[in-house]
Amino acid sequence: MNILLKAWMRVVDSSAIDRFGIPSIVLMENAAKVCVALFVAEFPRNRFPDCLVLVGKGNNGGDGLAIGRLLLERGYGVRFLLLAAPDQISPDARTNYDIIRAQDCDIEIITSALKLKKILATCDVNETFLVDAIFGTGLDKPLAPGLYAGIIEAVNLSGIAVAAVDIPSGLGEDFAPEAGIHIRARITAALHSLKWAHLNADGSPACGRIRVLDIGIPKDLENDEKHFIRLTEPADFKVLLARRKAAAHKGSFGHALVIAGSGEKPGAGILASYAALRAGAGLCTAAVSMSNRDLYVLAHPEVMTLACEKPEELSGRLSGFSCILAGPGMGARLSTLKTVSLLLKESRQPLILDADALNVLQDQPGLLQTSGLRPLVLTPHLGEFARLTGKTIKEIQGDRLTLAREFAMKHSVFLVLKGQHTLTVTPSGRVWVNQTGNPGMATAGSGDVLAGMIAGFMAQFHPKHPMEMILAAAVFLHGFAGDLAAQQTGEMGLIASDIIAFIPKSVLKINEFQSQFFGS
Repeated sequence: MNILLKAWMRVVDSSAIDRFGIPSIVLMENAAKVCVALFVAEFPRNRFPDCLVLVGKGNNGGDGLAIGRLLLERGYGVRFLLLAAPDQISPDARTNYDIIRAQDCDIEIITSALKLKKILATCDVNETFLVDAIFGTGLDKPLAPGLYAGIIEAVNLSGIAVAAVDIPSGLGEDFAPEAGIHIRARITAALHSLKWAHLNADGSPACGRIRVLDIGIPKDLENDEKHFIRLTEPADFKVLLARRKAAAHKGSFGHALVIAGSGEKPGAGILASYAALRAGAGLCTAAVSMSNRDLYVLAHPEVMTLACEKPEELSGRLSGFSCILAGPGMGARLSTLKTVSLLLKESRQPLILDADALNVLQDQPGLLQTSGLRPLVLTPHLGEFARLTGKTIKEIQGDRLTLAREFAMKHSVFLVLKGQHTLTVTPSGRVWVNQTGNPGMATAGSGDVLAGMIAGFMAQFHPKHPMEMILAAAVFLHGFAGDLAAQQTGEMGLIASDIIAFIPKSVLKINEFQSQFFGS
């Protein structure tokens, strides 16, 4: 499923009207019908007989008016609260306004936050829900203090459950949620598709449960390369999980080289190496010092070792591998920089740089100019990406999508920017957005496991399948394995080894995956 930017959504909306001849008022009615079905299921009339509809002056407000009209037909007690004069609202919104007035329904004009507070104070929070139809996705900056900010603050303080139409008012794709005040919804009806504002930084918690609803816009209108921001779904990489051929052998599934770990952090390399095997690599070799070699053998005898005391000892020994992973637990030291420099100059296999292999590039951006020699994958978390770009973490959180795309395109790299809704970005600017994972995965070694899984997938599937599919699949299954593990351990007690243990089950249970953005 595509994720649309607000400008793209406007183009898709206009094309549905102009090219397919679907009247805008029909789309508004379609939106109202599917929203009502969702909201009635969430707020059944026998428990929530009363509804407030907060109506803005644009088409989002028009959706709210139509929703309120249909809720009236369902027997709900509905109060319409209009945040603009009737002559200021959009044409389609005015059509619904006139229909409601013709039915002798009261529409109250709200001119101050104080007036709304008085109305909210008369409501029973156990029997009332509120439909947020103020702004939609059009905001390009945080709300400044004033009427709308006061209105939203009053709603949030009231304790009344909120159903948001398209997106909670106050959120936007161009700024982080904490930059301004916004509605906190229990449920959000995303019309036609997910929008980037739903997922931007920590926007999704403000949305509550998000449900994507079909309003009758043809999906073909999104078939434009510039619209390629996609929510990864199992169908996108199903081909990678096909049954293996009976005559296959370990050499059929590639050989990953993992250069990771150190005297202080040997576990990072052990986790990454074992994850590569659990992800399906036929062979995995860990480049280790002799002092750490026994740790690897004792931990996982399936992992082979390559004795390597100095970076230069890797020279001339790289050709037999399908892919190379470097960085986890190596330490931000000179030897790590020398290793990364050697790999960038000599390797011709796909190369994954993670953790300390990224940290040592902070002052060496010129090294990335050799990335055209082979597919190069960088897997930073926000702090590492901040060091690579010279931005602050706050700046990145505020514009994560744009900065990730610009970096990947500028340096011709595949970028896996980790975090909630991890982004996988291609050198051409295509973006895959992950939907799996949980807070319990914020634990030591989780990133090492992901790096190892990427290596395992790359070893067995490249170059037979597109690199972006391989990366998006590894990220998805890493998160899904973490979700399955959390069902057993809980989030608090989850550790990186648990994620590895559930990698095989994440593949076996992939057909049972249910997206949080669909369903009841």
